[in-house]
Amino acid sequence: MPRRTVHVDADFARKLKELREQQGLSLRRLGRMVHCSHGYLWDLETGTKRPSEAIAVLLDSALKADGQLSAMVREVSADNNVRPVAIETTTPTGLEFAPNWRHGLNAVVDLWRGDMQRRDLLRGAGFSATAFLPPAMRWLMSSFDEHPTGDGDRLVGMPDVETVRRMTSTYRALDNQFGGGHIRDSLMRFLDGDVTELVNGRYDAATGRALLSAVAETTQLAGWASYDAGMHGLAQRYLVQALRLAAAAGDQALGAEILAAMSHQAAYLRASSEAVDLARAAGRAASTAGIAAIQAESAVLEAQGYAVGGDEAACATALNRAEAIFDTADRSSEPQWIGYFDESYLAAKFGHCFTALGRGDIARRFAARSLDMDGRQYARGRQFNLVLLAVAQVQAGEPEEAARVGVEALDAYEGLYSSRSRDYLADLADRLSKHVGLPAVRDFSAKARPLLQTV
Repeated sequence: MPRRTVHVDADFARKLKELREQQGLSLRRLGRMVHCSHGYLWDLETGTKRPSEAIAVLLDSALKADGQLSAMVREVSADNNVRPVAIETTTPTGLEFAPNWRHGLNAVVDLWRGDMQRRDLLRGAGFSATAFLPPAMRWLMSSFDEHPTGDGDRLVGMPDVETVRRMTSTYRALDNQFGGGHIRDSLMRFLDGDVTELVNGRYDAATGRALLSAVAETTQLAGWASYDAGMHGLAQRYLVQALRLAAAAGDQALGAEILAAMSHQAAYLRASSEAVDLARAAGRAASTAGIAAIQAESAVLEAQGYAVGGDEAACATALNRAEAIFDTADRSSEPQWIGYFDESYLAAKFGHCFTALGRGDIARRFAARSLDMDGRQYARGRQFNLVLLAVAQVQAGEPEEAARVGVEALDAYEGLYSSRSRDYLADLADRLSKHVGLPAVRDFSAKARPLLQTV
């Protein structure tokens, strides 16, 4: 493939310094705003390093520059080929929010193919919560006026789009029952095979938008399954590319849901500030789309971000907002893929917030309520919630009861292929290890040990 390089106007460094000084910001303060080191910004201002387009967009936003800086940064092909290709910058492949839908489509097809053909390389891809922020900013700045059309040999129609949606729904149900590790490989074969053939087909703009919306949902699920299987860097790349496809489709509701998933992953990996920022972006997108359920989900994810960072007051404010939105939401016209977000799911998120804050005395009530759910359809979620209840009980000074519930969680783990499920159990086992003298805890530990030692 031909290479792409970054061209930066000679005046970029001078303009960046000028804009920063106009705003009265130090390098350190600006660095915190755009999630870069002040040393890196110093290198940009002295011209010793070149920014990526994504960093330029963040700087424009922080400095209220109306696109002046990003207009001075262009990613161009080394051989003047106009087709989208891999970008040789400091941004890892798959993390870029492409400048147009054709580039985005090529990027995601390359990612699917790379996952199938270079799995070991991609599985080792690193995760950085800050890498979510430039795509999120690009989403918020999108005009949603693209018109994706295809000129391939195969004619693509709405029955093909419906097939993608139904297949995604089937894979999603299996993911909820058995875990992301169970569906991931099969889902990737579907994307790399059938779906690639469709996006390379012939379709008009109306069909193209519907197709890319459906494919964005499938790609989001690939990200979610990879996240659940513990492949965090790869999951991040799928979520970024799913967001780009949703923008091409003009599907603002799905974009909000993808931003919420980004926040979810960031909070799980304890990136508090990024989780909050992404949840806020999701809330803005959900408000624009008019989907109250995603607004409520975004608020509770914002609360979880605060909880991970130890900010109890901000967490409580966000939880109150989530509950108020949820209680008044009209759910009759929301997308079917948000159906999981119900009273039990909301209670579980409340419970996770309070356990993150060390308030097991409060979390117990919500964790118990979260178990009022369809444990067969959402078997993994039930296992999560059993562990949540046990962790809350340990924090509340009830280790023996926690161990008994923990045994239920171990039973529920059997048949799941989920790294998150195992990690939650390992955390519970670690918390209970301080009480190993109690008979119930010894029983739990004896049953947990062989499961947790299995890789």
